[in-house]
Formats: sequence, structure tokens, C-alpha cells
Amino acid sequence: MGLKPRGSEFTYQIVIFFIALVVSVSALFPLLYVVGVSLTSMPELISRNYFVIVPRHPTLGAYQRILQNPTIWNAFAISVARSTIGPVLSLVIMVLGAYVLSVRTLPGRRTLLMLIIFTMLFTGGLIPRYLVMRRLGLLNNFWVYVLPMLPDAFGLLVVKVFIENLPDGLLESAEIDGATHTQKLLFLAIPLAKPALAAVGMFAVVNHWNSWFDALVFVTRRNLHPLQMVLRNLITADNFHDAAIDILGDMTRVDTVSMRMATVVIGIIPMVMLYPFLQKYFVHGVFLGSVKE
Repeated sequence: MGLKPRGSEFTYQIVIFFIALVVSVSALFPLLYVVGVSLTSMPELISRNYFVIVPRHPTLGAYQRILQNPTIWNAFAISVARSTIGPVLSLVIMVLGAYVLSVRTLPGRRTLLMLIIFTMLFTGGLIPRYLVMRRLGLLNNFWVYVLPMLPDAFGLLVVKVFIENLPDGLLESAEIDGATHTQKLLFLAIPLAKPALAAVGMFAVVNHWNSWFDALVFVTRRNLHPLQMVLRNLITADNFHDAAIDILGDMTRVDTVSMRMATVVIGIIPMVMLYPFLQKYFVHGVFLGSVKE
């Protein structure tokens, strides 16, 4: 038989529930508004003063107009390519660097760690970075999205800490049995570090998918623009209607507000669909390196 909460405890629970409800509603309301407006026709938007949460007569006209144009599909392919190739190559570099730095007897280990941490705190700036990309011939090149983002200092340190927290005798016993560093890396470190690799890998995927500034600075060819760059151009244009015609063709039959909201929804759908399946890795990544008993 459960104990009934006391008056003060019951009040505390009510307050906490109310705060959680307010936070949840405030977080969900913008998303519901964006989705609702994107599904609303022009006459209904006008009649309801452009404030719609649940449309009376939903329509997919804005989505059809956007998805019928090859520009969006080409940008989607660029985003998928960079969000696949970039994280995979980054994981290879992070695993190799993390394993090497996890060896406590490595000469100059402390200096290397300080240099890696230094790159997390200081950067050369945008202009030097642009000059380097131009000197390397990466301007208007797909690899400008991938190569500069390969070294991830934060992810490398996360994987390094995870490998260091493996049982002390595990790698030593493998070495006694004659295992080489390559064998210890492939058959022990990588399989046991899968949670850490999944976490930093997902961080890299989200970072690549949401990135558009590199396209703005380094790429002028529209056929190389990722999805987020195309959507950014549509949403931030001073004259949305002219920008939509320029990018997607004739849009005169679709309300510009619905078009803006539809572009936002298209940009977030892949991550919204992917996140529930990978949430545990994000949570695990947050707690990596924490103090263990």
C-alpha cells in the first residue's frame, strides 16, 4: 500500500509538472506552427491572418512545388553525400588518433594533447581559412565540405577517454599473447568503443547536415550547394517570391509563407526521423568521460 504524498510534496509535484508542461509546450509550439502553416492554402492563411496550428483543409501544394524541382533533389543528394562520407572519414582519423594518444608511454603525448586542445580554443580565422582552401584548389569543390571537417578534436578526445577507461589488463593481456597494435585496435579497442564511436559519429552527421556557411563562403556553383544552403537562400531572401522563382521556377500559385515553412520542414525531417533511433548514443556521448565509481 503506497504512501500518500504530504501537502508540501504534493504542491512541489504540481509545480514541477506545470513547469515541465510549459517548457514542453513552448518547445513544441514553434514546430507545430511551422508544420501547420506549411500545410495551409493561401486563402485559408489570409482568412486566418497567417496564424494556423491545425489547418481546416490541409494541402501539400507547397511541398509538391518544392519537391518537383530537381534543384532540391540535387541539394539533398549533396547533403546526404557529405553527411555520409565526412563522418566516416572523420571516425577513421579519430579512432587512429585516439588509440595512439591513449598509450600512456607515447613520447611527447602531453605536448600532442595540448596542441589538440589548442585547436579547440583558437582558430586561424575565416580569411586565412579561405586562402588555404583556395591554395589547395578546394573552392567550388565537393571536398571543401569534407576535408576541413575531418579532424575533430572534441570527438578524438572523447574516443581517447573511452579507450583509456577500458579495463587495464585487457590490452596488456592481448599484448602478452602476442597481439600487435593493429590487432588490438581492430579486435579490442574498436568493438569495445562502439558506443563512443556511435555518439561522436552522430554528432558529425548532424554537424554536416546542418552546415551551410562553408557553402556560402567557398562554393559559388549552385549545383554543389547542399540542402541547407538552398533552404537558407529561400528563407532569408528579401523578396522570397523572386528568390523562389529563381531557384525553383514559377511559384505564383503558392503562398510565400507556406513555402518558407515547407522549406524548414523539409530541412529538419531527416534528422527528426533519425534522432529517435540514435538518442541513446547522444545521451551516452554526453556522459562519456564522467567519473566512475
